[in-house]
Amino acid sequence: MTTTNTDQGKNGITVRRLITAGVILALAVWFILANTEEVGVKLWLVRVETPMWIMITVVFLAGWAVGALLRRRSAKKRA
Repeated sequence: MTTTNTDQGKNGITVRRLITAGVILALAVWFILANTEEVGVKLWLVRVETPMWIMITVVFLAGWAVGALLRRRSAKKRA
């Protein structure tokens, strides 16, 4: 059984994406663990006092969600 160059190219891209995602996730976790002090954040009218790692995690998850939504929307346009 032989494989074509396009199959190998797609697998290579997938592996690179997984490695990149793993590195970004590892850096995010490291950054979160390195920043544990309490911070105050003003959200329009309300001031919230919370550990910085919670704020970083919330922002990271919000960015991930926006990226996932945009990727899904982009895939629908191509189809």
